[in-house]
Amino acid sequence: LPPLLALSATSPFAAAQSILAVDSGSDDVRLLSAVDGSEINPTYIDLTIAGASTPIEAIVVGNEIWVSDQLADKLMRFSLDGTTYLGDVIGGMDNIRGLELVGSEVWVSNSGTANGAPDDAIVKFSTAGAPLGFSAAGDPFDVVNFQTGVLVANILGEDLDRHDASGLFVAAFHASDGVTGIDFPEQIYVRSNGNVLASGFSAPIGVYEYDSTGAQINYWAVGNGNRGIVELTNGNYLFTDGQGIKSSIP
Repeated sequence: LPPLLALSATSPFAAAQSILAVDSGSDDVRLLSAVDGSEINPTYIDLTIAGASTPIEAIVVGNEIWVSDQLADKLMRFSLDGTTYLGDVIGGMDNIRGLELVGSEVWVSNSGTANGAPDDAIVKFSTAGAPLGFSAAGDPFDVVNFQTGVLVANILGEDLDRHDASGLFVAAFHASDGVTGIDFPEQIYVRSNGNVLASGFSAPIGVYEYDSTGAQINYWAVGNGNRGIVELTNGNYLFTDGQGIKSSIP
C-alpha cells in the first residue's frame, strides 16, 4: 500500500461514525469503518482536483471536510459527501501538518515562514476560512482537543505539550528524551477513556499510550515510520505507517 498519514474519526453520515484516512501517495481520502477499520470507500475524496501535493489530515468542519496539505500550504475544502471541491483556505501557512476544530475555530500545525506564516506555531482560522492569528508552539505536527485545552505534538523537543484554550503554552504533558521515549511524535489521539495515544515516526518507532496525567503506560513496537493513530470501537487501534493501514494492537 502507498503511504498514508493521519486518521480522523468523523461522522460524515448520520447512520454511523467513520474514519477519514488521508493517502499521500495517491492524493485521496479513504473512508474506513470506525468499528474494525475495514475500507468502505477507497476514494471518498479525490484530492487531485484540488491540486494536492502532500495531504496530511482531513477533519469535518461544519458541513464540510477540510484537508491540510503540507507542501501546497493550504487547506482544501470539500462537501461532506466528498464529491464537490469548494475551494481553498490559503495565506499565512507554510509546512503545515495536522489540524483540529477547536470550538468554533480551525487550528493548524505550522512550521515555516513562507507566505507570511509565523514559523513554529498554531495558526487559527474561522470556519469560514478567515485568519484569526496564531499561537507559538514548538515545531508542531499535530494538535488535538484535550481536557480544557489542546495537546500539541512537538517534534522539536520530542514532547507532547499542553496548551490552554487560547493556544498559549502551559507545560509539557509528556517530556520525552527521544531515545527511550517517543521520537518525532506525529498524530495524537485522545481515547474514549481519556488516555492519549501517539504515533512515533522515528526510533524507537511505535505507538505510545499515556494516562490523563502524561505518564507513559504502554508502548507497542510496531510499524515503520508511523504516522496516524486512532481507536476503533472494537477495542483495537488502527495505525498507519510507510507501508499502509494496519490494525494489530493492542
